[in-house]
Amino acid sequence: MSDPAVDVTTPDQRAAIGALEREWHDLDEWLRSLDDRDLDRPVFGEGPGWRVRDMIPHLAWWQELAGRVAEKIAREGGAPDQRGSRAFVGILLSTDEQNAATHEAWRQRPMADRWKRWLEAHSRMMAAVRALRADQLLGGDGPEGLQLHFAVPGVIHLQRHRHDIEEALKETTTT
Repeated sequence: MSDPAVDVTTPDQRAAIGALEREWHDLDEWLRSLDDRDLDRPVFGEGPGWRVRDMIPHLAWWQELAGRVAEKIAREGGAPDQRGSRAFVGILLSTDEQNAATHEAWRQRPMADRWKRWLEAHSRMMAAVRALRADQLLGGDGPEGLQLHFAVPGVIHLQRHRHDIEEALKETTTT
């Protein structure tokens, strides 16, 4: 019987997992430094009526999706095909439909609920990707060699929306 305390990850897995953690923690720290006025500023890129605060459950949803994908891969094998991560886990909504549904479900919720969701989604994703073998996590075109179905919600999507938020904060302070 193997000792669960023994780390069986490869150096490449640890680097990739570290990249996921760093990207999230950097964004988390920055988002939490914003005041209520900043959180209420309009942000562009996802649709009309979105505010900075709306990006938090949006990003959380995509991290949870990555967690669900990793859990399914660990349980059943396989990986998302050209139809993408949503189809892999049985979600039939398009990206725009999913984003609109998430926005509608969360737009009136208090920040405490949003922060909780953000942390829970990231924790789920990280627990799930840590359970994967190196060949299930790595070998893709994402940062640190991550498969794109983890790199996009775990790094690339966070970077893209941080940029969107930074632009929205600049835009509203210069007008």
